[in-house]
Amino acid sequence: MKVDNTDTINMVENHIRSLNVIDNNVLNILKLIPRKLFTPEAYKNFSHVDINIPIGDNQHMLMPSIEAKMLQALNIQLNENILVVGSGTGYLSSCVSLLGNKVHSIDIDNNLVTISKKNSNQDFLKGNILYENLDLMNNLSIIKKYSVVILTSSVDDLSLITDHMDNQSRAFIFFGKKIAPVKTGFLIKKLKTSSLSKEYIAETSVSHLIVEKND
Repeated sequence: MKVDNTDTINMVENHIRSLNVIDNNVLNILKLIPRKLFTPEAYKNFSHVDINIPIGDNQHMLMPSIEAKMLQALNIQLNENILVVGSGTGYLSSCVSLLGNKVHSIDIDNNLVTISKKNSNQDFLKGNILYENLDLMNNLSIIKKYSVVILTSSVDDLSLITDHMDNQSRAFIFFGKKIAPVKTGFLIKKLKTSSLSKEYIAETSVSHLIVEKND
């Protein structure tokens, strides 16, 4: 069934572009993927609005403007493999999949993994996304396998991610105390010398990284 994507296209042309998102690859992919397909039923009429849409269990979709700025900053190449921490409903992973090579999208919430798989089963996607129910904190070593790492939730210690990044890789990380209402999104690049560069990209409200509780 063909989905009317007029609202998403209008959002990209009239709002996202006005935020200095000018990368045509990013803009075209945002226009191609109907965001409505990845939005919970109760919020489909708001799929094109620049808000954090609830997806259950105190989790939210990132604002479209934040996703656009993130994708532009990362400048993902077709030969690069990407790790997405926090699959959500599969929207961001699907956008990333059209920019890069292979995508490994993990989430600690198996229900969200199931939803992401279902939502991403679309003819216009490349079928290059592996969704997996995984706790990052128990699998930090996987970070080193990827050229690009995206964390859709926040941490209060950047080294949690950067210590495990490979040289000449980059990451988008939200940083801030768990109780802080607004977190800062940084583009982090790890250079040949293992030194880091950090570039401010945007601020928004995101949840803190969830970890499994041990009994």
